[in-house]
Amino acid sequence: MLDRRQFLASTYGAAFFAERRIVSRDPLEAETDLARDVNRYTPVDDFFVRNHLDEPDEMANATLRIEGELERPGTIDAGMLGNLPRVSVGAVLECAGNRVETNALASNGLWEGWSVRDVLRPSGVKPSASWLWLYGRDGFVRSVPMTRAFACGLLATHLNGSALPQDHGKPWRAVFPGWYGMDSVKWLERIVAASHPLNATDPSYRTARISSSGQLVREDLPAIQPKSVITYPAKGQMLAIGSSVIRGLAWAGATDVAAVEVSGNGGEDWTNAQVGPRHQREWVRWEATLSFRQPGVAEVVCRAVGEDGTVQPARRDAGRRDGYANNWWHRVHCVVR
Repeated sequence: MLDRRQFLASTYGAAFFAERRIVSRDPLEAETDLARDVNRYTPVDDFFVRNHLDEPDEMANATLRIEGELERPGTIDAGMLGNLPRVSVGAVLECAGNRVETNALASNGLWEGWSVRDVLRPSGVKPSASWLWLYGRDGFVRSVPMTRAFACGLLATHLNGSALPQDHGKPWRAVFPGWYGMDSVKWLERIVAASHPLNATDPSYRTARISSSGQLVREDLPAIQPKSVITYPAKGQMLAIGSSVIRGLAWAGATDVAAVEVSGNGGEDWTNAQVGPRHQREWVRWEATLSFRQPGVAEVVCRAVGEDGTVQPARRDAGRRDGYANNWWHRVHCVVR
């Protein structure tokens, strides 16, 4: 007899589960419900999916072409990488356009594979190569600085101890822990070492800001910004007069979460949350006890602080004209009675 998950998978396909909210099916975009996720690592079946183009067919034998500014360009397969040391990295993966709420394009996973540095070393990267162009089999293309690729880049083949499923990039994908997910190209089939970035004038995945002179200025996105969300209580939930425990998640990209602060009156007064075990680049669980003395509507908010001192802002910069790196305070309105 099929259980609920198996029934949904057999009826709607492996990409559909009640624990993931389907935003789009073509291309597939599915959000993780952070209010349900209380584990350190998001189960693979609940892990968010953000495809940019149509998902490619599965390949029987995958190869990876490595070209460009190299001494020894060529083609490799998994067997040729077997002697390289395997690397495991826990990290939040967050879409650059993720909103500030519990239905999120963000999940925390244990990624396993080979470091990009080790994969490219036998090819002899030339000093002239300062960028990597990453080509997915679906047609999606990104470029990343070589310094970032060598510092943290991963050619990932496993997620949470299991081989990558098809909708997460089987058989391998790029992963850059601490950075927004658009650069973590799935179904990777080609890497080109180059002296310049791809599409330097493309506005996709870049900040857009109105300067003091009225000009539109675009810049590359930063690393994942400090962010926290309230997973309990939910919007509109009833709270009793007295003490209530507020719970949530927080992450801070390539740095650790130094603190989480919680307020029950819209940010007028703050309480330091108790933060669970910290793991660099991963999210942490937190909780705080707040006291509500008067009946009525209460605005519960939270903000995270990174170890580098960066604080989750109250609101989005009014000068911003893009929809990326959203990390203002999470606000939940509850009813106290």
